[in-house]
Amino acid sequence: MLIGLIAAAGCGTAAAADASDAPDSWTLALPLGGVPLMLGSECPAFVFRDAFERGTLAQPAGAGTPMRYVTHDGYTIQIDLHTITVTDPHGRNTVQHWGDPHENLNGKHIKDWGGEPEWDSSRRSILVGGAKLTMHAAGPQGVVLETALYDGDRNLRFTNTTNTLLHFILDTGDTAARDAAEYDGETAAFETDPLALTASYRNVYNEDPAFQRVEDERMLGTTGGCANPNQVNDYYDDPRLGHT
Repeated sequence: MLIGLIAAAGCGTAAAADASDAPDSWTLALPLGGVPLMLGSECPAFVFRDAFERGTLAQPAGAGTPMRYVTHDGYTIQIDLHTITVTDPHGRNTVQHWGDPHENLNGKHIKDWGGEPEWDSSRRSILVGGAKLTMHAAGPQGVVLETALYDGDRNLRFTNTTNTLLHFILDTGDTAARDAAEYDGETAAFETDPLALTASYRNVYNEDPAFQRVEDERMLGTTGGCANPNQVNDYYDDPRLGHT
């Protein structure tokens, strides 16, 4: 049974998360005549993923268990202690941060946090559509302690060490103020082409504790999409790791 969450802090009114009975699975649209639009490795012309209503939050198994949030643009963010997984709206590609902390693209270890002298190694942000996910670690080799999410007029803060929701509110002013109050650190963008279903994961800027932002676009990895669903192209040679 899915449990909807409501939590308020500061000003504004908390938003209720409505549970959905829809299964978390692929649904392939059919053209007239009922012939599937996807054959072999071809991409479907229309494909969507059943999920919770966008902009909602739930802990399906109750307090202290993994949390799931679906952004307004359809990205699913799941937090289970020190593992944070972001899945694209098509359910096809994922970026995962785990351990102390490592970064995976569709299961391929691309890099660890930091990696270059100018990249922050204790804070990491990911831009997904119109939302931003900011993770706070104990240090260069420390696990993620807290995760903040800013998504339009909604924001939340989550304690990773205990799977505890600290704050969840529907309030534009509160969201803007909390976002502006914390620096982003090393920041990447994760996005998927809606036709080819290829994903790209790239660094776009670094923002330090003094809120000084340096644009630094660097491709980290891409995926093969429908044509090569198991392919992951690793473009970043992490100087600390021999396999990236």
